[in-house]
Amino acid sequence: MMPRDVATRWNYTYEMLSFAYTYRVAYNNLTDNRDMKMRKYTLEDSEWQLVDQLASVLKVWSHISSIICSITYLSTDL
Repeated sequence: MMPRDVATRWNYTYEMLSFAYTYRVAYNNLTDNRDMKMRKYTLEDSEWQLVDQLASVLKVWSHISSIICSITYLSTDL
């Protein structure tokens, strides 16, 4: 299932862009189908390159975020 973008969680943007880029051929086939009336959603090669570049940048931040979120702090009750 394609990940959905969530405005308040940029790591979901990374997951959505990465998924879309992986399946760009299927996406292009879907938007090129005249019967589906989705031509306005067709992306040009330059736009797919932008998707790939943005996903690459967000991948770094997603990795850092997962490390930070997985750090466990020890605490003691005084």
